[in-house]
Amino acid sequence: MSASSSRHDAVVRRWTEIADKARLVPALDAIFFEASATKSFADEKARDAFRERWLGRYLEHDPQWAYVAISPDGTLAGYLVGSLDDPAKTARFSDVGYMQEFAPVTADFPAHLHVNLAPGFRNRGIGGALIDAFARDAAHAGAKGMHVVTGAGMRNIGFYLRNGFHELARTTANGREVVFLGRKL
Repeated sequence: MSASSSRHDAVVRRWTEIADKARLVPALDAIFFEASATKSFADEKARDAFRERWLGRYLEHDPQWAYVAISPDGTLAGYLVGSLDDPAKTARFSDVGYMQEFAPVTADFPAHLHVNLAPGFRNRGIGGALIDAFARDAAHAGAKGMHVVTGAGMRNIGFYLRNGFHELARTTANGREVVFLGRKL
């Protein structure tokens, strides 16, 4: 399903609708690493593992729940990757240890997502359009809720609150406080 809005002039499309995905992968990676709070890695292997954990496995295992926002000139403005699989119950996500702490709330908010935008496309409604596309399709597929997890005090919390999420839980992981934000579908 494609959507467009005059507010942001970007078209949101499912990843599976993109004919030339290989053309967009370098831009996906650039947005992913620019938006990440992790900026340095011990080596290329650690960098690749980080990408696989937060982006790659979604594109590989859940391409039907990945979306891209493309500007009129063909530039990748941003992306959303997600899954409808409860990460507290799905072996594929067992490397995210804090998800077990959130198991009581993931039962009602199993779908989860990661959304990132290129800096020049932020604050234009594109992130919200990506979330709305995922939310609509996830609800249609039977998901009763979706969530994101982010660090306490991160700038993206306000974005998620403006897009209908509410804080439901917190825990500590690797010495940092993380926040579980959920949105009913």
